[in-house]
Amino acid sequence: MFGWITLHVAALLLAAALFGGMLMFMAVFTPLVFRNLPAATAGAFLRDVFPVYYRVCGVLALLAALPLVPAHAYPAEIAALIVVAAGFVLANRVLRPALNRAREESRDPAFRRLHRLSVALHLAQFVTVTAVLIRLAQ
Repeated sequence: MFGWITLHVAALLLAAALFGGMLMFMAVFTPLVFRNLPAATAGAFLRDVFPVYYRVCGVLALLAALPLVPAHAYPAEIAALIVVAAGFVLANRVLRPALNRAREESRDPAFRRLHRLSVALHLAQFVTVTAVLIRLAQ
């Protein structure tokens, strides 16, 4: 029993770290960058930050799922965290390069469409992580 409680707490803390990182990035960091840097500089800076952000969040999502596996107690949450991690891989390997190409080629409609898709994916991931966190905290 003590082992499961420890694993559950580890999963809860890792999910909380993911939630906090995502919230900080979208509610504080990104707006602060755009508020304090010229638009071109802010965009270039964030293009450098996103690959690291996606990798860190993807790893955190997987690490949050791992402690839940031995107990078989939260299969939906494990699956949700794996899907969230896969979303970060998709964002990093597919969406980010496509966004960068659209930006470089000055294809504004394509960029706007891809950016909306990227934001929607991130929001869905955030909602999913929030639900997992709530479930694990009960």
